[in-house]
Amino acid sequence: MITDFWFYLAAIPAVFFYGMGKGGVGGILGMLSVPLMAMTVSPVQAAAVLLPLLCVMDLMALYYHRKNCNYSELKLMMPLAIVGVISASYFIGNLAPHFIELIIGGLALVFLAQKFLFNNTQPAQPIKVNLLMMLSGFSSTIAHAGGPPVSMYLLPKNLPKEQLIGTSVVFFAVINFIKLIPYGYMGQLDTQNLTTSLVLIPIAFIGVKTGVWLVNIISQNLIYKISYVILLITGAKMLYSGVSAL
Repeated sequence: MITDFWFYLAAIPAVFFYGMGKGGVGGILGMLSVPLMAMTVSPVQAAAVLLPLLCVMDLMALYYHRKNCNYSELKLMMPLAIVGVISASYFIGNLAPHFIELIIGGLALVFLAQKFLFNNTQPAQPIKVNLLMMLSGFSSTIAHAGGPPVSMYLLPKNLPKEQLIGTSVVFFAVINFIKLIPYGYMGQLDTQNLTTSLVLIPIAFIGVKTGVWLVNIISQNLIYKISYVILLITGAKMLYSGVSAL
């Protein structure tokens, strides 16, 4: 088990906020978790410690939200996302996370500019959908950062908040359990990392319960506003990190 005090100082809020996202409030808040934990351990180890926790959170979130999933959308999203996971498996630990941050941050800001500056509300075309889902699976495998491409696809559809949350929950539950295969093959799910994950499970539980409680009292309009604001903040942060590392 990791015993470094500074690791837990970063990991506890990281896991809590990821849990809130899984509960339904600000799902892409979780993108901040790996960079936060990576201040004290390597990015690969941070992602490896987080992955079993994500699977636990997914099981909890499925209990609350699976019935609201739009399975028609999920069928369109899933195949290329799985291809993204498979292709990313080769690059784990070899591809700089800043490269992924640069791409996703840039795409997120272009998406927001199209929507709010140029009032582009046209639905995503099939090719665009496939690229977004492949990028989501790829970036989720490298750094658990698959949220923005999914948001770029789902938010313009203006689904009821229950469907928006439910579809995202089921999508990432499938993706995260598939990711266990490459992480296990790499030897990252070792005793130290798994024991550390086990210690953090109560924080994950509290985070998910907090997110579920909040989403039940927040209006649909506010959920969408929160999602767009978080996408803006995380997109800008990722673009800045990516450019800074060049």
